Amino acid sequence: MTVAENRERGHYVETAACDRWPLERVDDDCAEWHDLEFVQDVVGDRAGVIATAGEVAEAKSCYATYDGRAGRWWIRRENHERLVDVDGWYILVVLERESDKILRIALTSAETVDQIIDGNWWDCGNGGRSAEHYRQLPWTTVFDSVGGEWL
Repeated sequence: MTVAENRERGHYVETAACDRWPLERVDDDCAEWHDLEFVQDVVGDRAGVIATAGEVAEAKSCYATYDGRAGRWWIRRENHERLVDVDGWYILVVLERESDKILRIALTSAETVDQIIDGNWWDCGNGGRSAEHYRQLPWTTVFDSVGGEWL
């Protein structure tokens, strides 16, 4: 996948998140470590306020399958730790490879992702992908299946 294709997929996922929740895009020149900001509170049916206006989110997407296994979200440690520090959020998305159709999308706290990672970061070596440490999380750590539409 080219950089342009990856950027296009990122904008597609961000747009879907903005259509689903009260979010707006954040320009890269304003913040490189997150993509979106809540413009209104998110209120759950039973949970009350989930996210508040001004909180930030990072959109991550992966394909349902990649090289014969569950696709993975690529998380940079530096960006992740900043999200945790500000009580930020992830928009986690699973896409169908052939059509880019969204199979699953979820709003997940950075703290929840931090618990999944559990301090287990991988060394990129030589500054690979412009990160010192990273972690790949298969979508199966968040979703049971990708057999349905929107959650």
